[in-house]
Amino acid sequence: MRNLYIFDCFGVIISEVSSLFTDKYLNDEQKKYMRSVVFRNLDKGVITMDDMFVTLAELSNVSVEQAKREWASYECLFADTVDVIKQLKAQGHCIALLSNAATSYIDYLFNKYGLFGLFDKVFVSAAYGYAKPDCEFYKLCVDSFTEQFNNIYFTDDNPNNLRDLERFGITPILFKGASDLVQKLGV
Repeated sequence: MRNLYIFDCFGVIISEVSSLFTDKYLNDEQKKYMRSVVFRNLDKGVITMDDMFVTLAELSNVSVEQAKREWASYECLFADTVDVIKQLKAQGHCIALLSNAATSYIDYLFNKYGLFGLFDKVFVSAAYGYAKPDCEFYKLCVDSFTEQFNNIYFTDDNPNNLRDLERFGITPILFKGASDLVQKLGV
C-alpha cells in the first residue's frame, strides 16, 4: 500500500514566521493588509522577498536589515514533524511539499535545515502563480504524479487550506503537532 503524503511548510515543518513577526509589530488592519495583499503577492510570485521586507519594515517602523534579522530569528525547524516525514518515506510512501512561499525562501530554508531529499516533489506557489487555497495549485500537485496511490493526504495548519479537497481525492489533515499527526495517520 503506497500513499502520497503532501505537507505544507510553514506551521507544519517550519514555524509560521510571518505570524510571529506581524503579531509583534502590526495592528489588525496592517496584518490584514500584509496577509491579503503583500503575502498573497509574494506567494504568487508577483513581488520578491526584498519587496516584502521593505513593506514589512515600513509598517513595523524598523529598518529593512532589522526586519530581515528578526524574521530569520523566528525560523525554527519542527524536527518531530521531519521525523514523521522520514518515517513515512522509509515505509516507501511518496512525499510532496505544497507551500505558499517565494521559491528563493524555500531554497534558503532547505539549505539551512538540510531538507533536500526529504521530498519526492516540491511545489512552491511563487513558481506556479497559484497559491493555496486556489484549487489549481492542489490539482497541479496531484496531477503531476502518474502513479495511482491508495490514499492521498494533505497536512496543513490552516483550516482554510483544507476545504473541498475531497474532490481531488485528497484527505485533509489539520496539523496540531507531530504527535497528533502520528495518531491521525496511524504511523
